[in-house]
Formats: sequence, structure tokens, C-alpha cells
Amino acid sequence: MWRDIFVTIIQLIVASPIAWKEITKEERSLNSVTGRFFHPLIGIIALAAFVGGLWFAREGGLPGALKNTIVSIVAVYGGFYIVSYTLNEMAPRFGLVKNPIIYQLFTGYASVVIYLLYIIIPFLSDFFILWLLALYTFYIVQTGAMYYLKVPAGKRLNFTIFASALIILTPSLIRGLFTFMIK
Repeated sequence: MWRDIFVTIIQLIVASPIAWKEITKEERSLNSVTGRFFHPLIGIIALAAFVGGLWFAREGGLPGALKNTIVSIVAVYGGFYIVSYTLNEMAPRFGLVKNPIIYQLFTGYASVVIYLLYIIIPFLSDFFILWLLALYTFYIVQTGAMYYLKVPAGKRLNFTIFASALIILTPSLIRGLFTFMIK
């Protein structure tokens, strides 16, 4: 399972078109993806946020680590469901049919860069510039729109910008809101 997660992430980052073609061929079910990809990644994010908050944060300690863990989990889960719901509702505007499962799968895979950043940033919190790597999400979304969702060519650019902005900004907004509320 862990090997499959690692291979999928690397493929989506390094060879995105090939990865999306394989995802399309395999016709993975939502339960399979959430159980064998998304939830283990959430567990890794939670562990990284806890350990990073405990030993690597400026305000290290158990209360800060727990708060950081909760905020990270809520941001990633909330972002996942809000983005997939929004994409499903906006699908007809991009010439697509509504299918919540397809958009949940798409959101889960297209967000791999964000997930990796949530794993790495707790250990390197002083390197805020790492968040610029989130812009690579545009490429992953664009190839996913082309090979997985098959967005019409005339609407692909608008879909890519819209979906990428949602995937990048939604967890950040949720994280900012919850960080503000907890303090």
C-alpha cells in the first residue's frame, strides 16, 4: 500500500500524463482511493504536523503540536470536500457531466503537491517559499483535465485555472481561518 502511494505521487509529479492515463484505465473506486491513498496520506500529514509542531516549531510543545495537527487535518479534509463539491456543481459550465465520485477522485489526485507540502512544511516552517511549489498543481490539474476528465479544449484553460485556484486556496483559507480561531 505505501509503495503504491509513493509511486502514484511520484508518477503524478514526474509523469503526470502517464499517471492520469493509468488512473483512467484502472477505473478506481472511491472507496479504494480513499482507503488506500487519501486516508493514509491524511495520517502522514497528521503525524508530520504533530512531530513538526512538537519538535521543530518555534512554539514547540504538546498543545501547539495538537493544535497544528487539528488545523492541518481540518484544512486538508475540508479542502478536499469543498473543492470536489464545487467542481461537481460547476461541471456543466465546463461541458462536463455532474458525477461527485469522479470529482472526488480528481481532487484527491490533483492535490498531491498540496499534500506533500503539508507533510514537509511542519519540518521546514522557516522556508515559506516552499509554498511556491503549490503552483505545480496547475500542471497536474491541466493534464488531469485533458486525460482524466476530458474537458473540451476550448474550456480547458478556464477549468485549469478555476480548479487549480480552488485546490491551492481552499485548504489555505481553511487553515488561516482555523489558526485565527484557535489563537
